[in-house]
Amino acid sequence: MSRRFGLLATLALVASTLLAHPTLSQASTTPHAAPAAEAFGPHYSKTYSVQQFIRMKDGVDLGATITFPSRTGSAPAPGRFPVVLDLTPYGRDGECGCDSAAYLASYGFVFAVVDVRGTGGSGGNLNANYFSPRQARDGYEVVQYLGTRRWSNGKVGMSGGSYLGIMQYLVAEQQPSHLAAIAPNESLADLYSDAAYPGGILSLFFDTQYLAVQGAPGLATPNTSPQMLPGTIGGKLSQATGRSVALDYLSHNTDDHFYRARSPITHASRIKVPVYVLDGWHDAFEAGNLRMFEALQDRKAPTFVHIGNCTHKGCGGVFDPLGSPDPDDLALMQVRFFQRYLMGLPVPKPAPVRVYVQKLNRYVDGAAWPLPSTRFTSWHLNDGYLSTRPAARSTEHYLANPTAGLSMSLDQQGTVAITPYVPLDQRLEDNQGLTWRTPVLAKAMTINGPAAMHLVAASSATDTDWFVKISDVEPGGTERIVAEGQLRASMRKPAHVSTRHEPVQSLRKPHPITPGRFVRYQIAIAPTAYRFAAGHRLQIRLTSYNLPNALPATFHIDVDDPGATVINPLLPATNTVRIGRGGTTLTLPISSR
Repeated sequence: MSRRFGLLATLALVASTLLAHPTLSQASTTPHAAPAAEAFGPHYSKTYSVQQFIRMKDGVDLGATITFPSRTGSAPAPGRFPVVLDLTPYGRDGECGCDSAAYLASYGFVFAVVDVRGTGGSGGNLNANYFSPRQARDGYEVVQYLGTRRWSNGKVGMSGGSYLGIMQYLVAEQQPSHLAAIAPNESLADLYSDAAYPGGILSLFFDTQYLAVQGAPGLATPNTSPQMLPGTIGGKLSQATGRSVALDYLSHNTDDHFYRARSPITHASRIKVPVYVLDGWHDAFEAGNLRMFEALQDRKAPTFVHIGNCTHKGCGGVFDPLGSPDPDDLALMQVRFFQRYLMGLPVPKPAPVRVYVQKLNRYVDGAAWPLPSTRFTSWHLNDGYLSTRPAARSTEHYLANPTAGLSMSLDQQGTVAITPYVPLDQRLEDNQGLTWRTPVLAKAMTINGPAAMHLVAASSATDTDWFVKISDVEPGGTERIVAEGQLRASMRKPAHVSTRHEPVQSLRKPHPITPGRFVRYQIAIAPTAYRFAAGHRLQIRLTSYNLPNALPATFHIDVDDPGATVINPLLPATNTVRIGRGGTTLTLPISSR
């Protein structure tokens, strides 16, 4: 026992030394046995913060708050430390969506929060700058600045969610030499298809909320340091010259160069550093974040993904009143990731894939995504029911009803910005569209991965929308939403990366349909992990409206002449679906775990 105690004491001493002098360590690339958790901190009880400007090469000053580990609270602790960076448009001293400075500093990290140009205490304006190549270049310059300070060990990581997470991907694609790891949370792959126009349809409720809050929080939060006053006044004057970011989004209604230049998936192959993807099944961006993981998981660099049961605003609280805390300590898991790749400490690697299975109420780990245990099975839509065998060919039709979709108002697509996530009983939609169900399940069935509908349908109109919703029908009749997907008929052309399991559309140019002619559509349904209990049924519903989340119209605004805005509503339509043999099918990711 005395030898064991001596070994643990030695390990604790070595780890403590590495935390205080992280430049003594080298990044580890092989697994190690896990020392005692207390050996990895926290070791600092206080913080010391400074505000300053960081000047970009084009002369624009960015406002920054830098927080150091401290023993006394009156000065930084001695030594050189790794840096964690958050880039925010929401005001670094306001609702910035940033990580906890005190928490990170306690583990021996310097934490820097920087206002992106045109917001908070920074100069410049927002004209065309949201997620722009200029912002990405700013991030590159900030990383290089932080990695060359006398108190830095030369390694910089990035953290934060939503906008802050997207910026991590974009900065990593610039390949700054001092960037050593990123942990993007609640991020996305494609700004057009994951956020602004999913499936080519304007995300009305989300865009209305999201665009309404862009710029306002940052504009309202100046620097508070007196010595920064002259620069702050100049920064606010330059911010005031900018136009609303909404005009940029609404003037580009197809996936053109504007979105491609701002979407992480465009240059994902340039990301060379370790990546820890974090998200939740009830976040509207989780499909895009998983798509980024898939694009990165075959690299030589370590790549991990963790998908929990949370919303875009986290678990529980005001924005998720029906939710509960995540059983995993995500903040600590992120710290361990940074300790490994910024400090070189021998903390164990996370599983390559860790996903929470809803209703099973536990996490499962895997080596890749989709999980190797997943079997993609084809289910046929027959006359009102789902089966692995097709019935005789026939058709069903429905009238597109503008009142459809109200049950989805507070679902994940409509709650990214300022409204709470409160999924409603899908029985509110029982009279809308067409519905198919499995027989009552004799035993539990788990889906774990992406799903897709292969729709064969005709419309009486030259354009219509398709909304696909998977629900869990309980013995008492309650219909709980599980996953959804959507596609505008005229935007159906597949992209070159599209597969049967994971359809992707190009979304670059509309192709009107011929009324009455049957067309094949590949509609992606957001990936999920969900256990359908024995006695339940899996349900598919197809509708053509999803108000207020989706705008049933095409929309174009001229930035130079907003008064010339054009709105063309979709006409009422009778939509006909081919079912049975040779008709519509559903691909489900059936898992044994």
